[in-house]
Amino acid sequence: MLYKIKKRATDFRNTHGYSNGEPIHLEGILLKLNVITVFKPLSADFAGMVVKVNEKKFMLINSNHTIGEQNFSMGHELYHLYYDTDFTPHTSSLGSFDKRSPEYYADNFAAYLLLPDDGLLNLIPDNELKGNKIALLTILKIEHYFKCSRTALLFRLKELNLINNALFKEYSQDIELKARQYGYSTTLYKSGNEHEIIGDFGAKSRGLFEQGKISETHYLTLLNSIGIDLLHDT
Repeated sequence: MLYKIKKRATDFRNTHGYSNGEPIHLEGILLKLNVITVFKPLSADFAGMVVKVNEKKFMLINSNHTIGEQNFSMGHELYHLYYDTDFTPHTSSLGSFDKRSPEYYADNFAAYLLLPDDGLLNLIPDNELKGNKIALLTILKIEHYFKCSRTALLFRLKELNLINNALFKEYSQDIELKARQYGYSTTLYKSGNEHEIIGDFGAKSRGLFEQGKISETHYLTLLNSIGIDLLHDT
């Protein structure tokens, strides 16, 4: 089944104009697909959720999670929107890749979407391709190139038999500190995008108000739901 999931991720990339060697711009794809996406601070165990009604699609992402984790969550939720035939709205937690979880396929789709085989392997020096020899500098280069979470990257490397459990554990620790030590930006490991919106939710709300289909109070309430307060913003 995982080969089928990997093929879906590859097909999704190709359909939207991305080769298997370059990073994918998920925000642009969500905008192109008219998936209204809202980033809000939520509880730690809530990564995201999606709702679809006919052709209308909505995604909610936890802005308290790191940027890398948010990118993974967007990939995860795209699987539910476009490939989950038994989809029902539910909340998702951060990727655990637990084979016992119904979220397992969505986790794998996100990992393959963000980290395609060709692009991943092309960034690893030949002398690090076997024998559990991948260096931290290579890890940092890959995750910053693909804007992925460390967990997703380590999962992919372990799946390809390029690291063992011990190296997986080692590279899971002191992530931000090690990035700073090697001169990398730490933005990927920090939260962000609070109250950011992808799509035309605000424009549609304004249009309904101007057409007299909703009251001013309803319009302001809709904007408040995505973090916009016209009464108090200056």
